[in-house]
Amino acid sequence: MTFSTTSDNKASPQALDDDLFAPSPRHPESRLEAEWLFLFNKLPPDQWFGADYAYKTSGWLKVHTNIRKRQRILTQISEGYQSGEYDWAKYRSQLLKRINMHILKLHQHHGVEDEGFFPEFIRMYPQLQAGFEILGRDHVRLDALLDKLQLQNDTLTRSEVEDKVLAVQLHQTLLDVTDLLSQHLSDEEDLVIPILGLRQG
Repeated sequence: MTFSTTSDNKASPQALDDDLFAPSPRHPESRLEAEWLFLFNKLPPDQWFGADYAYKTSGWLKVHTNIRKRQRILTQISEGYQSGEYDWAKYRSQLLKRINMHILKLHQHHGVEDEGFFPEFIRMYPQLQAGFEILGRDHVRLDALLDKLQLQNDTLTRSEVEDKVLAVQLHQTLLDVTDLLSQHLSDEEDLVIPILGLRQG
């Protein structure tokens, strides 16, 4: 937010009041600008599962819950191998199919958003285009990370002999995906869920 200032270069009382009561996202690391949160202010998170909105918001939030859960399980399995909890055979058996399924579902989810929902939401609220462009760029970055993860998983499929270097590389990719997904899903929810909850129909 740009403050109006007085002659002594301090923020004016009105500017301070405006900033104090401006809507803010749930997450301090959010990349969403205050002016994009006019719908978030009308439908804050504590109302997302309210009786008037849950039938419109819960489906999207459930998809995100499942994404976070799958990502957490993959990371826990990888950490289990790194800590010696799993041997190579168990690590591979627990990870291989889960990674393939996770990547498939993420690509499907992003495709539906990029080709359908996000353009629709931008038509409804053109002033939010810059926010959806951030989310679209996230998808490009996530696709690159998922392609890297897929290649590592394909190598893991062929690696019946223990390969600790591969496991370390794969673990780092999972951490990178986790960090980006955490940021992306949070920003997406703050932008999208109020649209879903407040739209007619």
